[in-house]
Amino acid sequence: MANNIPFQPMGNCVVATASTANTQGNVVSINAVSPVNQYLVFNPNKDNPVFVAYGLTDSITAVIPDGNSAAVVAIAPYHERVFTGPQCSSTQTVYVRIISTHNNAQLFITPGEGF
Repeated sequence: MANNIPFQPMGNCVVATASTANTQGNVVSINAVSPVNQYLVFNPNKDNPVFVAYGLTDSITAVIPDGNSAAVVAIAPYHERVFTGPQCSSTQTVYVRIISTHNNAQLFITPGEGF
């Protein structure tokens, strides 16, 4: 449940990477020490947004919106954002995949609670 407190990490930070432009990265998995559904996401890339897709199975896809809707969240360059997504825990895994318009795009994702 969302709290009105500063962000409290409740799991390990994972790195999602898309190694080539316009190509989906490998799926990464996220778990937390207790049930949470908020994620602190940081985009360290200096020039381009990164699009992230979350799901409860490892068959998720990430696409760059091109006038059609897409089930992704855009993270602006050099920005961090906390948002609510599927719940993860020590026994429930959430899967993440990213895509970007530039090479070697990365996102750092930490499960937790707060803003």
